[in-house]
Amino acid sequence: MTNTTGRLLLPYIVQSQAQKEVTHNDALTMLDILLHAAVEEVGTNTPPGSPTAGQCWVVGTSPTGAWVGKNNQIAQATGTGGWFFVAPFKRLRLWNETADEYYLYDGSAWTPEGLLLKENGEYLRIGHKTQDVTLSGAYTDSTITIPDRGLVIAVNVRVITAITGCTSFNVGVSGDTGRYGTGIGTALDSTSVGMSGNPIA
Repeated sequence: MTNTTGRLLLPYIVQSQAQKEVTHNDALTMLDILLHAAVEEVGTNTPPGSPTAGQCWVVGTSPTGAWVGKNNQIAQATGTGGWFFVAPFKRLRLWNETADEYYLYDGSAWTPEGLLLKENGEYLRIGHKTQDVTLSGAYTDSTITIPDRGLVIAVNVRVITAITGCTSFNVGVSGDTGRYGTGIGTALDSTSVGMSGNPIA
């Protein structure tokens, strides 16, 4: 007989075991982390200084401090100032509070879930990327990288700080500076939903 469950690897209490409460409590903690899993952020390398007991993070690929050697694992802050770690398994799904979207573990890395459609081993993923951009001068470039062979369906804009020095602005790309919106207002909460006429790879 194995000492853990087959899927979540929850520890069993075995016959004649000492300190059974430790094993039982570890299993409860693992369930607390994995059931409707949610983390503050995915890919964090430095343990936060003053976490609240129960808060979770997905450890990054270059962890430091108490997280060294725990790459990609889920770290939950304990009530005693320490950490409890759970190693992910393939297709584990959790909510990323920072990105406001679900992430999946593909067996080697955490990726945004988006919408996954699989046909003959190939995937179609629908997702979104967000960035706060500080406008300056004649134009400002976003640092968002569009995946290779990705189709841009739309670019949405919202002004989060009133813009001064101009009366409107455009959103586009080099050679087509108004592709996703022209004459967008500069007041706080001005918005624009710029649809691609034809999605462009």
